[in-house]
Amino acid sequence: MKDPECPLCNFSSKKEKIYYENDKIIIVRTKDLKGHKERIMVVTKDHVVNVPQELFEYAIYKLAEIGLKVFNYTPKFVIMESTFSGIKAHWHLVATDLDPNSKDFKQILATPWLEVVGTEKEGIL
Repeated sequence: MKDPECPLCNFSSKKEKIYYENDKIIIVRTKDLKGHKERIMVVTKDHVVNVPQELFEYAIYKLAEIGLKVFNYTPKFVIMESTFSGIKAHWHLVATDLDPNSKDFKQILATPWLEVVGTEKEGIL
């Protein structure tokens, strides 16, 4: 089910860059890049606050897989909890590079990370 007022329920393929989609989740570029070259998130298609563990693990797996392509310009990226999210009523996770010049770098450091993913560009900064 969707909430017509929720921005995460109402993605438009004409407005947002969609990297992956199936019947349960969608991976999309975030609207506000906050000074990053790329910033992506995985969102459930249903308007829910919590997801089953199996879907949680699958969402992280797919976000990491897509992130390896999207973040190919940096040695690492992180998948974070939604601690500081402005949208609490719809489950999602954000993946971002670790650009110290981004607008939200201090917030990234203060947010619990679920996974740090290396992109095979290890040692290149």
